[in-house]
Amino acid sequence: MTATEPLLPRAQLTALFDQVPRHRLTVVTAGPGGGKTSAVRGWTRARPDHPVAWLTWADDATLIEEICQALGAPAGWVRTAGLATELAAAVSRPTILVIDEVERIEPGTPGARLLEEFCHHGGDDLHLVLISRSAVPFPIQRLRGLGHVFQVSAEQLAFTPAETRSLSSIVLGSDDLAEEVHELTKGWPVAVRLTLSWLSGLPMSDRSKRIAATPLFDYLVEEVVKDEHEEFLRTTARLPWFTDELCQAMGVAVSREELRALAAQHILITPCDQGYVVSTLAREFMGDVGRVPVAAHWYESHGFVREALAVCDEPGHRVAMIERWHASLLAEGHAAELVRACVAVPEKSRTCAVDLAEGQARQVQGDWAGALECLRHVDATDPAVAWRMGMIYYQRGDYKAALSTFELAGGFDSSAFPLPSSDRAMLLAWSASARWLVGESVEATQLAEQALAMATLCQDERAAACAHTALAMVTHDAGDGAGSERHSALALAAAESSGDLLLSARVLANRAASRAEEARYEEAIADSDLSAQRADLVGAPVQTAIALHNRAEALMGLGRLDEALADFRRARDIFSRVGSDKLGHPLAGLGKVYLERGELMHARISFENSLKHAEQLQNAHLTQTALAGLARVHAVDDPALAVRLAERAVAAGGGSSRVDALLAAGWVWAETGDRTKAGAYARSAHEAAVSRRDRAKMAEALELSAFTVAESPGGRADLLASAAEIWAQIGSPVDIARNAFARARLNGSGLDEAEQELRRVGIRGPHSSGAGLLRAITLLDHDAVRFCVLGGVRLSRCGSAVEWQSRKARDLLTWLACQRGRTVAREAAMEILWPGEEPASCSNRLSVALSTVRSVLDPHRKFGPGEFVRADKYSIQLVGLRTDVEEFLSAAAEALASEDEDLLVAAEARYTGDVCEDSPYAEWLEPLREEARAVHQALLRVLASLAEEADDPDRAVRYLLRLLERDAYDEAAHLDLVRTLTGARRHGEARRRYRLYAEAMRELDVEPAPLSLT
Repeated sequence: MTATEPLLPRAQLTALFDQVPRHRLTVVTAGPGGGKTSAVRGWTRARPDHPVAWLTWADDATLIEEICQALGAPAGWVRTAGLATELAAAVSRPTILVIDEVERIEPGTPGARLLEEFCHHGGDDLHLVLISRSAVPFPIQRLRGLGHVFQVSAEQLAFTPAETRSLSSIVLGSDDLAEEVHELTKGWPVAVRLTLSWLSGLPMSDRSKRIAATPLFDYLVEEVVKDEHEEFLRTTARLPWFTDELCQAMGVAVSREELRALAAQHILITPCDQGYVVSTLAREFMGDVGRVPVAAHWYESHGFVREALAVCDEPGHRVAMIERWHASLLAEGHAAELVRACVAVPEKSRTCAVDLAEGQARQVQGDWAGALECLRHVDATDPAVAWRMGMIYYQRGDYKAALSTFELAGGFDSSAFPLPSSDRAMLLAWSASARWLVGESVEATQLAEQALAMATLCQDERAAACAHTALAMVTHDAGDGAGSERHSALALAAAESSGDLLLSARVLANRAASRAEEARYEEAIADSDLSAQRADLVGAPVQTAIALHNRAEALMGLGRLDEALADFRRARDIFSRVGSDKLGHPLAGLGKVYLERGELMHARISFENSLKHAEQLQNAHLTQTALAGLARVHAVDDPALAVRLAERAVAAGGGSSRVDALLAAGWVWAETGDRTKAGAYARSAHEAAVSRRDRAKMAEALELSAFTVAESPGGRADLLASAAEIWAQIGSPVDIARNAFARARLNGSGLDEAEQELRRVGIRGPHSSGAGLLRAITLLDHDAVRFCVLGGVRLSRCGSAVEWQSRKARDLLTWLACQRGRTVAREAAMEILWPGEEPASCSNRLSVALSTVRSVLDPHRKFGPGEFVRADKYSIQLVGLRTDVEEFLSAAAEALASEDEDLLVAAEARYTGDVCEDSPYAEWLEPLREEARAVHQALLRVLASLAEEADDPDRAVRYLLRLLERDAYDEAAHLDLVRTLTGARRHGEARRRYRLYAEAMRELDVEPAPLSLT
């Protein structure tokens, strides 16, 4: 084999590439043979002080796994939305990641998304170099506009005349023909090298004659390849990489020195980390050649299992490798490659072991449907199969199917297993968790203890972690907080010892839920954050959603309602996307936040949807939560229904949700005026909360007792003061403010300050509250008639809801309110109420509707007929009835003009929802709806800006989240939120919020703005 000398030093090109560390992204683009790879490799060799990770020939299926390996990510990190920022955060010094042959990566694939995320929010220490024949598979216009992109073109990679002369002197011994060679090739690197290599094999006397009639480029390739190269190239062209040892094993006579010499040409083969790889140009020239079975055996015998699977074309050998290596491949995070290997096995060669391996791999990838399809082909009575199938049903929230699957394999009877094993211990542990979720605590405890005993005998850390997790749940449910904490700690230690990130994420999420109930909110948030991070890294969306849900519960306890709402929504969206029946939990969470904020219509819808899921799954805990929430909501408009709902909640079972049900029942009975029943529930709730060490519920039970048990104003004040002490210990701003407002309302001092603080923490006010402390206070001091259109349409008189006998009368009053005091024609009213009908036929009906409106507003006829509604033969006008939307717009105008923060906060608190959200398709509502929405957004922007100026990131985050709640595509709000979180050193949240922003922009086909998060 002939060869040129080593790579020609190119000082000018090296200096050009010195710009790489100054940019986030470098794009090297040229056609085949353009010298892209050689140029970048030459620069990395000339600059050895820059740490470089190099990937070659990765495709969509393997890119992410290759990147994880190149950057030193721990085993188990797979394709996830949070991977880019986590990898970049783990980079401790400036690192250059080079990815060759990027044209193989399709736009929109997980690999393309990951590369895009690296560029936009991967941090400032990671520099990406993409080598490609075509444009990169994601938009980079904004990155380029901000100076983050460095581009190298084919023209810059071409040899200069001087470089062609130098190379000609090296290869041919003179530069006599350099000018002709350069003119012929235009400096195209591979053409220059091929031409010189071809000429070097000719007698010197023939060179000048032959170059004048140089054949086409393909002929040059044929001349260089020749017969002596063809067998070698056909044998190695499709191998991931090769060495001289592998070549000899395949019967190719090539020495180490010959490989080095051939690689020095940089035409046919190029060096890589493991050895050598055939160049793209040569691979294409050789065509699609067959794979060599010998290579598969050689790779496997040397420990390169992934490479062996990639080239193996013998079904028997592939099956044997899958059976031998599937566990280690999964442990090392190569689920995608394992799935690909299993799919490549012909149907007639598949074994149960292959089905099981593919099922496990698809489960890790989050492909539950695919996993179940594979596992259904295996013996479902086998504990190894049953616990995995049941776990999938469990994670999806289909507890019935999970229990049936566990039972089929003997999961409810440890005596069915004469010999202990890890799989049997796992089956018992998962059965225990499922039993607990359907309210069978005694059976769950027995199974969990049996699972732990068997896991201890088998010395299996994963099974022990699952058993301790189940025991943590049942002990917590029994009110044994210390026991639950101990089992959680043991479960976490076992999970981390086993190296199972998904299992540790589950343990952390469960502990977060328990700690949130005990009002240990900061600890619960820390556990939830870590759980979400680990779930992200193993690609477990359900576990991510569970962690977000538990984090939201803790955020609610700290009064961070807008952040809680965002997390509940994110959890809901994830559950909905993957088809999980756990969707009911974040729906209930959303209901609780809306209830706190006084958005009763949204609260009702969320609780109703949650209840449907809970009853379908026979989930006692969730059923109680949803019924209790609905009871509180309906206490405002239908006290009798509220009582029925509350009693159903109490009867639904015991456990952690029972205290919620008891409290809801107490407040609802107080609403009806039955202090005896309300007081009994208050005592029961307090006893249950004390037994569970649930301090938040203890405080609320004391507040309920203040209005139902206390016999004197002094006793009421003492109970409220005791509750205030607990809220202060917990550190819950919302509950502290609510309690302070109640006490101020009762003693008549400091009411304005208390009301301001109530609004600062995000509570709209007592008039918008469901059954609870603020509602009880409101009932002590009735207001006159009040008409509300923000959120849903509501009319109240003396603190109680007015029941409409006529829908048309309700619609008429709503329409008149939206005219904002303007006089309107009777014909216009008729067209709104009876569209398309003749005015003559509607006149009497309009008169009846007007009469109904007057009787509703003034049932005792204390005022004249024109007090609220003035009407004559031609027109109608609403007068003297101040609506909540008018109050909001007036307060907002004053606040925005003055820029007084207290006025701004008070005005914003009046906005309890869009105008008439219960009539979303009425076109006549749009002008007022859009005006109110725009004014509300203006308030939020000003408040967020003031909070940033005051260096109060928590308040800024609250207002920015409210902006995004109203408009999920508000790019400025997204970016302000990320910057605010970053400035507050809440980097994990900032990274998550940036991902949500990027997703929203991609939905609009808008390139996300790059942002530094370091």
